[in-house]
Amino acid sequence: MRVLVCWGSKRGGTEGIAKIIGEALQSNGIEAVVTPAAKVGDLSGFDAAIVGGALYANRWHQAARRFVARHVSALRRIPVWLFSSGPLDDSADVGAIPPTKEVAVLMERVGALGHATFGGRLAADAKGFPASAMAKKRSGDWRNRERIERWAADVAQALPTAQPGPAVDPPARSLARLVGYGVVGWALCGAVMGGLLAVGPVWLAITLHAVAAPLIFVAISIRYFGARGAREPVPVALAFTAIVAVLDAVVVAGLIMRSLDMFTSIAGTWLPFVLIFLATWITGAIMAMMPAPGPAGAAGT
Repeated sequence: MRVLVCWGSKRGGTEGIAKIIGEALQSNGIEAVVTPAAKVGDLSGFDAAIVGGALYANRWHQAARRFVARHVSALRRIPVWLFSSGPLDDSADVGAIPPTKEVAVLMERVGALGHATFGGRLAADAKGFPASAMAKKRSGDWRNRERIERWAADVAQALPTAQPGPAVDPPARSLARLVGYGVVGWALCGAVMGGLLAVGPVWLAITLHAVAAPLIFVAISIRYFGARGAREPVPVALAFTAIVAVLDAVVVAGLIMRSLDMFTSIAGTWLPFVLIFLATWITGAIMAMMPAPGPAGAAGT
């Protein structure tokens, strides 16, 4: 049996956990291939996978998130376990810490059979913000090798008879929902612009619309990202902006104005596009960092 053990890590702490897991699997007679998630091309030849990610502000490391998203179909065909690295205290050893909301959704998408949260590691001389600030009070290594090896041994014992778990995509990820929210946002922006043009000069309408458009999409984004399992902030921001641009080109420029002159205006067209993208992206990123109700790991390596 050949098992992939991969990770996403910024400072090496999660990498260390992955290597301990790999060693424990090997000692239990399981062939383990231990490698960074970003370097995995495909999953052919693997009978199971263990994927780990460091937690930063309740978010899994980007490389781990991207790995799961990129290989959803392949991961659904094999047994999968996930692990997180993060708490800079002994909380992971005191009691079981559930996966963060984001990781729980990834587990559902691939039908993961289990998850564990292990303590993190932060060097006293860690660079960058906020790591350097945290290191002044919370530096140290809370990775419990014995507990990691015990968890890996349990996985090794389960592997011979393990089957992929049931996988589901959360309704909040649906394409129809994504498009629907984008269309609603565009319609509200259009209504505001139309109302402003009806009561004031063009320059004032353009100015106020440039302020209103991102505020509208902040409200739209709060609603969209508030649902469990919504898509990632950057793809959603790109989708909303593209929907607005296409509808402006087809409906406003093509059917109403019968001219593409509106696309020559930076303040009237291109600035709102940029602001809509930024408003959606930032709102989604902030909401993604919010912890789910109940205890969860907070910081990682």
